[in-house]
Amino acid sequence: MGISLRVTATAVALLVAAEPAAAHAVAAAGDWKVVRADRRDSYDAVTVTPGGAVWVAGIRSGKPLLLKGRSTVKPVTGPGFRVKKLASASDTRVWAFGTSKYARWDGKRWQVKPWNHGRVDRAFSIGANLWVIENATTFPTPARSTLRRLTGSTWRKVTTPIVVKGLDGKWAAGSAKGKAALARWTGTAWRAVALPALPSVHKGQLSELTDVAVDGETGRVMAVGWAAWPCGKAAFCGETLLLTGYLGDFAYQARPESGVRPRAQAEPDGRGGAWIVLSGNRYLHIGPESVETGAFPSNQPVRDLANLLGSRSVWAVGGTAIQATR
Repeated sequence: MGISLRVTATAVALLVAAEPAAAHAVAAAGDWKVVRADRRDSYDAVTVTPGGAVWVAGIRSGKPLLLKGRSTVKPVTGPGFRVKKLASASDTRVWAFGTSKYARWDGKRWQVKPWNHGRVDRAFSIGANLWVIENATTFPTPARSTLRRLTGSTWRKVTTPIVVKGLDGKWAAGSAKGKAALARWTGTAWRAVALPALPSVHKGQLSELTDVAVDGETGRVMAVGWAAWPCGKAAFCGETLLLTGYLGDFAYQARPESGVRPRAQAEPDGRGGAWIVLSGNRYLHIGPESVETGAFPSNQPVRDLANLLGSRSVWAVGGTAIQATR
């Protein structure tokens, strides 16, 4: 049975955990441990460079905060504005995005430039490409987004056959004409990929993939999304979709108990599977043979995930907590 969602504007109050400042490794759930918990802080974004440097952005007492480290993190000098999103290609190529500015860390200093485009919802450094997803809408509003790529010093809008919501490797997740969709980067353009039919179809149904994770060793593609349909006055029923497989051989799994999660995020786990953040502190873990459910050790809502390429090290940030699995 689907979960009923009422389409109204709702203010969500976040519970701030009463943990001591800079607590380290105080709890665990599965492979996850709390690396840092500080009631003064609120964390928004995380990136891990290929060299293993971890960057975390947020605020402390209403002021911009930037942390850096490896097994633990500590405050460092930021670009001078509140950072909302992070991406990195190396220890000397880290990008920070704010509301009206963005900056690049070159290993010694921040180079700050104006940002004259839309709201940055996601940022990805993949190979030689730096991508941003702008102005992405979430269910139940019609699916929209803009994808840009940094070419030299210019951010160019990129034409896509789907509304893109998430990227990993050469893959993009999103929707096309109200249906879940994937696209693949050829090196010069995005091309739509054929997908199987959804497990079930309801009258008025919409669906979307919100993020995708690709295992670097096997090339296994793992995407998360949702399907939703009208089931009452101003309400929808829905389920979470998991899509796994390889080009030409994909399969869906529907999870009604998780409902519609329009911001679900996915990251490879470094062991052939992926971590899926649903909402709050809940997650799904896609393994080689099965899918497990669980909760992060902190009660804080996870807002961003990042993994160290080629390893089992994954970081999660949100609320007043930074968590990691290794």
